[in-house]
Amino acid sequence: MSNSSQEAFGAEYRRQLLLLNRERIEFACVKAQAKGLDDPIILVLDLQDDGAARLARLTGVPWEQIERLREQCDRADVVPTEIIAVPRDAVLCIVGPESPNSPKEIAEPNRPGTFRVVAIASNGNSFADFPAPPVSYPDQIGG
Repeated sequence: MSNSSQEAFGAEYRRQLLLLNRERIEFACVKAQAKGLDDPIILVLDLQDDGAARLARLTGVPWEQIERLREQCDRADVVPTEIIAVPRDAVLCIVGPESPNSPKEIAEPNRPGTFRVVAIASNGNSFADFPAPPVSYPDQIGG
């Protein structure tokens, strides 16, 4: 497979990773905002990818958990995926060292009404802006 074919395959794989994990991504955004993180960036890490696994480790996921997820998912024939919300300011510190070719736009402001998602898999990264999930206020429910 040529280098450009590998890059195209990787980009499509990362796109599919984002699409298939959309609900988990939105939930991570809502949880992060509920904890006071106003403008989180959501990392979607394919733990089969060594760079993504190292990033998960840097963000506090124990190596034993990563190995266990890899083994369990391999047996079930599914992708071991970790989804983590991080502050925008931390993205270049976290993603930059692991992905030196990261586009600088990852940390740029996203469009209003959206939040940024970065998939790290297949020896690369891709990012997209997802529509912001609706905000619910528990004190307004039923009343």
